[in-house]
Amino acid sequence: MVKKKKPQIITYLVIAVLMFVFVYPFWQTIVLSFSDKIYANAPGFKFWPKEFCLDAYKAIFADNSIFVGYANTIWRTVVGTVLTVSVTYLAAFAMRHRGIPGWSLINFLIVFTMFFGGGMVPTYLNIKELGLLNTRWVLVLPGVAGAWNFIIMRNFLSSIDKEMEEAAYIDGANTFQIMLRVILPLSKAVIAVIALWAVVGHWNAWFDSMVYANGKNLLVLQTVVRRLIDTGDELTASGNAATMADITPETVRAATVMVATIPILMGYPFVQKYLVQGTMVGAVKG
Repeated sequence: MVKKKKPQIITYLVIAVLMFVFVYPFWQTIVLSFSDKIYANAPGFKFWPKEFCLDAYKAIFADNSIFVGYANTIWRTVVGTVLTVSVTYLAAFAMRHRGIPGWSLINFLIVFTMFFGGGMVPTYLNIKELGLLNTRWVLVLPGVAGAWNFIIMRNFLSSIDKEMEEAAYIDGANTFQIMLRVILPLSKAVIAVIALWAVVGHWNAWFDSMVYANGKNLLVLQTVVRRLIDTGDELTASGNAATMADITPETVRAATVMVATIPILMGYPFVQKYLVQGTMVGAVKG
């Protein structure tokens, strides 16, 4: 019995060490964001703040740009995710069977975009000609369709039995009704996966905002977060005497990371059960 348990003990120890390595940096960031100046500057590991201090968060939310960033990021995340899922589902539904005319050519053109692109300058000029510069739509429309998302969705839909569609046709359903009432309810897993990827991508995006949307009213959260992290010393110095006594650039940066990270983490548990199922089925079938 002892010999059989040794491998399990080693496995648990390895998992515990890896969990500490991956989880502790994030936990320390949380602790720092709620710590005062003395504890934040103290050396050593930090597992719990001695006294909860919210001054770092007060300093962050004293800047109105954080609310502008939140509003724009929430808008682009919601609208962008809905558009991405809708366009991807419609394209995958049309391409789910190889028998349609021109299937190979269309599939080749879609996959081709995964490996080759026009580059930044042609993309910028194209967006400019379309009149999307310095508008909210430039944050969602250029990336609304992705080849990888299409492949995952198409492979998933092609794995659904054709007999279900044929039975629906026999019962008098048209293509539109089959798409919404037969195929869509069976595709919740892969839709949840595509939606999760789109949400994370839009929530963390900042480069397109910096290049294509320069107005202060179009700042996204990650751009604001980057500025707050880069100017942590200035933000600390600009506070009043009471606030300056309890915050440091490190606590401000930690609180900024929490402000940008916690909302997206809160949504993950709701789609976790679909993540592995949708990804594996969509990746290996079709």
